[in-house]
Amino acid sequence: MFGRKKTKDQPLTSSYTETEEGIIIRLSGRLDSVSSAEFQEEAVQKCRGRSTTLDMDGVTYLSSAGLRAILALDKAVGRNNKLSVINAKDAVKDVLDMSGFSEFI
Repeated sequence: MFGRKKTKDQPLTSSYTETEEGIIIRLSGRLDSVSSAEFQEEAVQKCRGRSTTLDMDGVTYLSSAGLRAILALDKAVGRNNKLSVINAKDAVKDVLDMSGFSEFI
């Protein structure tokens, strides 16, 4: 890739914590086309029908595939529960804002 500096891949890691209010998912690394399908499958299964907080403090990159995974998670959480995103870094927050996601999560 001409003119672009290669960066070290940062695979996505996730941890799930159950609380009385719901589930907290802590993410770290890249939420992109490589990692989003596996994350989506696991998160939807664990969080279906439960309020969920997505702690994105460690997320370094968010692609459209990552946005699709968050949308699928929001649908799985359901109408009677809430999906919240917290601690997103500026670059990730910009993607959420530009895509309109910050208006509904």
